This record gives sequence, structure tokens and C-alpha cells, in this order.
Amino acid sequence: MEYDRLVKKFITEYTAARSSVAKIGSFEKSWQSLVMRLEKVMGANGFEAAEEPALNELRGNITKGPSQTRHSEDKGILQAAKGWVDGDTGSIDTETKKCAASLKFLRHIYLQNKAGNRRVWVFSLPVEFTDWPSRFLETHASTAGAVKRLLAAKDEHFTDQQRRYLGNSTQQAIAWCQKVSILLANASASGSSVQGERTKARDMVRRWFAESGLSDAALDTHIATLSRGFKDIIATLNKGHFVVTDWVPFRGTTDVDEAGFLASEAFTFRNKHEGMDVVYIESNFFTDDPGGVVHGQANWTRIIVHELSHLICGTLDVKNGQDRYAWYGIGPHAGYPITDCVRNADNWAFFAADCGGALTDAERNKALRVI
Repeated sequence: MEYDRLVKKFITEYTAARSSVAKIGSFEKSWQSLVMRLEKVMGANGFEAAEEPALNELRGNITKGPSQTRHSEDKGILQAAKGWVDGDTGSIDTETKKCAASLKFLRHIYLQNKAGNRRVWVFSLPVEFTDWPSRFLETHASTAGAVKRLLAAKDEHFTDQQRRYLGNSTQQAIAWCQKVSILLANASASGSSVQGERTKARDMVRRWFAESGLSDAALDTHIATLSRGFKDIIATLNKGHFVVTDWVPFRGTTDVDEAGFLASEAFTFRNKHEGMDVVYIESNFFTDDPGGVVHGQANWTRIIVHELSHLICGTLDVKNGQDRYAWYGIGPHAGYPITDCVRNADNWAFFAADCGGALTDAERNKALRVI
């Protein structure tokens, strides 16, 4: 699912936090060395995995401080931002809130799957927030006590187990896409020595994308499109900047359109429109929909590939009869031809799942229903 509203994106909060940690002098002197390292975590194109240890140090220092004195997280953050006050009735100035918000933002960023380049960043802001930290502190924390309550919040949106699932899904997604790349290379190969593999590979492509009777020449054109797209997905994941989060401003929304996105599995901005590689995980991502085609880990990975195809390759949720999700039927035919299938995100995702050996015969047949 894709979302095309251009406000309140993750990158806006990332940019705000990056700007705040760049103002080293705004932080208490004993914190400045760590803040300089936190600045390095936030690169121009996304989080930098090599600098991730600074985030773990941040989480430790918030509760023990450079002096090793144990205290609550709100006190640690406000002391770091030179804004701690003993009472709850006074106010805290805007600039101090911004500095505190940047530390709160970074405190809830986690690097999952550290092996090789297969990394995903998970942002898991506590459920007390219904907007990004800098915006919420400014609009919903007029007193010192309100600021403290928000900075002390630790009930994160994603559980530890869900963060692991998201990391596993990203790792499995790249494995599926690598197998797709091999298959597509075989589908384009020539020569008698590879004829058997070439035929099997082209049959797989036809299964998910080509209506009966499509010529080999037309198929070759679309194989080239798929090959470029899956290579781009692999390259994006290998950069190590990929972020998953929920769209925090949707929490508790009363807007009908936003509620629809909140109730989805996930969404993203097509063609990297956000300027960062971000997928938003929403309330039905971990829900086991009995009407769905695949379930559990396979479905979570399917969603990630689906969203990455939007994000990186510009695919759509093609409306042909209905939005072409697998539960409705994505089997290619004359009424749903390759020109639609090759633009449809769920065709990409189930093709990848099939190449990855993740589908049972029953699941494959259900997805390939002709409608």
C-alpha cells in the first residue's frame, strides 16, 4: 500500500533531530563527546551502522549519566539538554525541548540484523506519543511535568519480538530477491548449455506476469524491467539505511483516510519520494488475516518486498476489477495482462516468495486465481 500525503514524514523528524545534535553547545558539557558521536550516527542519507554503538551508550547514559548516578530517563535526557528542573509546574523552553526530543528520538532507534550489510533500522517510539517527538513535545507538553512524563515513557510501539520479526523479514526479503535475480539472469541467458534452466526460469516469469500467448520478445522486455528492479531492491537493502517505523501521527487519528492507512499492513512513498528508505508498519502487519494467502513470517516478508517494490521500483496497487492483492487474484490473463502485472506490487512480492521457495501449492494456486 502506498501513501502520497507529503506532510509529517519520518524524514522531517530525522532532519529535525540531526539539526539539534549538530548544536553541540546546547548540551551539557559532560555529554558533548557522546553527542558528537550521535551526530555521526545520522548521515546525510540515513543512519550509519558503523556508528551504532553510540546509540547503546546513549541508552545507558540516560539512566546512569556520566557520573554513574542512577535516575529516571526524563531526568537524564533533560540534564543532557541543560533543562532539568525539580518542579513540574514551570515550563521548558522550545530549544531545550528540541534537544531533548532529538535524544528521545535516538533513544528508540535500534539496529536489527547486524550481519554483513543486511541491516534494518527499527524506530519504536513509546505509545504515549501521537506525533513525532519534536512536534509532540512542543504541542502537548506546556509544563515541565508534561515534558518529563513523555521523556520517561518506555512502553514502545514494537515489542522486542516484533523488532526481531521485522529484522528477519528484511533479511529474508533480500534472500528472496537474490534468488529472483539469479532466476531472471537464467531467463535471459542464451546458448544450448543453459537451455533447460532458461526454459524453467521463463516459465516462472510467465506464471506470475504473462498472459497466455505473449511473445518471447515481449516477455524479454519485461524480464529486463524486473531484473533492474530487483537488483535495485538488493542494492538499497545492502546500503544499510533501510528504516521501518509506524507512522506516529496516525496513532489515535479521527481522520477517515488516515484511519484506513492505520488499519493497513504497511505503506510507503513510491519512487523514494520521501528522500529516505522508509517503510511504515501499521496495525494489521502482525495480524493473521484468515482471508490472506500466506501467514506468519512468510507474510511479513511478502509485505516488505511488496512495499520495497513501491519504494524503489515505483510499482502500484493496480486497480483492475479491484486493487490487485493476492487474496483477490493476481493470476495473469487477457483481462489482467503483463502490462498490469509487471506494475503490480503483489505480483512482484509473490513472484519473489515463489522463487524463494516460500509458497505451498495451495498458497500459489490461491494467489494465481484468474479473475
